[in-house]
Amino acid sequence: MSESTDTSRDLSSTAGRFNTRVLLRRVVYPIAAVAAIIGVIWWIESRGDDDVSPTGFEYGVRDIDSRFVPDGFEVGTDAGQVAPDFELEQLGGDVSRLTDFRGSPVVLNFWATWCRPCREEIPQLVAEYAKHKDDGLLVIGLNLQEGRDLISPFAEERGIDYPILIDRDGDVGDAYRLLGLPTTYFIDANGVIVSIFRGPLEDKVEDTNVQGAIGQTELQQRIAEIMAIEAQPVPEANDGS
Repeated sequence: MSESTDTSRDLSSTAGRFNTRVLLRRVVYPIAAVAAIIGVIWWIESRGDDDVSPTGFEYGVRDIDSRFVPDGFEVGTDAGQVAPDFELEQLGGDVSRLTDFRGSPVVLNFWATWCRPCREEIPQLVAEYAKHKDDGLLVIGLNLQEGRDLISPFAEERGIDYPILIDRDGDVGDAYRLLGLPTTYFIDANGVIVSIFRGPLEDKVEDTNVQGAIGQTELQQRIAEIMAIEAQPVPEANDGS
């Protein structure tokens, strides 16, 4: 009798554990998964306003005003084309478009804090910006999909004083067809891409065959190219009147 009772208890215990596992697998786990999905959707929607600039548009690529496309040129991401326009938030909170800087040669550097080659080339960018900013050169550090809390201390530690724009969703990086980081676009004062450098800009002086000439790094050579191109006047906006 005692053995039968023990056996019944064991069976009841096993059945109880089985039913609990079935309940977890069929009911509790699916509910938890659905709740997690709903939570993610809510989080994305709740932060939607953060992706909208004060102009009322979502941050990212913008259609470029035809005034900023010189005659005979097309908009694109290859050398010899007009760089696509975009509107992004600066690290300090201001909002900028690439065309806001028309009239200045621009070094557009795509980067991220986790990218080691990016970190290694930053001192060069800082130095060249300090050297040429009074002559009109602008360096833009376009950060890919990182937050201010991460970027701010990084920039302060490395003495970055050129503008940093934040591509939150990576839309601008996609539009510029990035193959990796870092990637740097050298854009003249008319908005035309003069050259593109994919990979880290090495702090190495290039050899020269000209006697007495001062060697230049890759970055210095490319900056000299875009600064040598004269800016053309941009037509006045047509207000429709």
